[in-house]
Amino acid sequence: MSKYTVVISDSPFPSPQPFLDTLKEIDCEIIFADLNDKAGFEMLCEKADGMIVTYAEINAAIINQLTKCRILARTGVAVNNIDLNEATKKKIYVTNVVTPQILEVAKHAITLLLTSVKKIVLLNNNVKKGIWNFNAAVPIYQMTGKTLGLAGFGNIAKEVAKIAKILGLNVIAYDPYVKQEVFAESDVLKVEFSELIKVSDYISIHMPLTEETKDLFNTAEFDSMKQTAYIINTSRGGIINEDALIEAIDKGKIAGAGLDVLSTEFPGEDHPLFKYPNVIITPHSAYYSEECVENLQKSAAHEIVRVLKGEKPLSLVNKELLID
Repeated sequence: MSKYTVVISDSPFPSPQPFLDTLKEIDCEIIFADLNDKAGFEMLCEKADGMIVTYAEINAAIINQLTKCRILARTGVAVNNIDLNEATKKKIYVTNVVTPQILEVAKHAITLLLTSVKKIVLLNNNVKKGIWNFNAAVPIYQMTGKTLGLAGFGNIAKEVAKIAKILGLNVIAYDPYVKQEVFAESDVLKVEFSELIKVSDYISIHMPLTEETKDLFNTAEFDSMKQTAYIINTSRGGIINEDALIEAIDKGKIAGAGLDVLSTEFPGEDHPLFKYPNVIITPHSAYYSEECVENLQKSAAHEIVRVLKGEKPLSLVNKELLID
């Protein structure tokens, strides 16, 4: 009988092999959960010494079923699908993976921006319909000298800023939790949110979804943006109020949007945003590359290995547990 039980709550990845290879370091039984089997998942929670989580909702009720669990290891940066307060109360480590996907997400954000501004999808679709005429995409404005506003200035946003500067963009950013010297190091101007909204030609969102940031981009914000502005979101869908965005697109308040995330994923084929040629949507794939996915899986599994060996995790979110 194995010494430990490691439950993988959900695995959207092409192969589980990176999990399996890494977890070989400890004597453990690895169980892939079926989230559609609620009773079965609850039984697994009672057995789990550690759990690897991707998109599964690990709420307070589930955490209270984790009678033995010492660690919830998420295969990504944000942990908004895990009740962090409840996990901390139960002294369960919550870890994330920060490094592998930083550059991938940054490049995806820039790709969505370039594709939106150059109207690549519209032109491609027209050509395939037999319309060989760039006038269908008029107007297209040059990006050089325009202003990119970053909502949030964490690691991904810093990479976006680097690429944007190479493209000739001026970069400003809003983040009340980042010190002025951090902005200065990246040669990025720190501004208030109201200024970011008004002066940016393009806005790229790089914030976690919290009570503070939910619906941060709402009707008033779209009313204040330039009509030629594009908004890019590779963070979390709930930061943009989608009803307000639909109204903004409908009324031409902004030029368009590039979204890798929606408030509900997958929202169904009849989602109103799907009908707009100036809205590009990708399926929460910004982080994806073969190399990145492998690193995400291995990094999360390594945290499980460390904790079950009695070591401290390297990327701990609820750091107050280290003090205890």
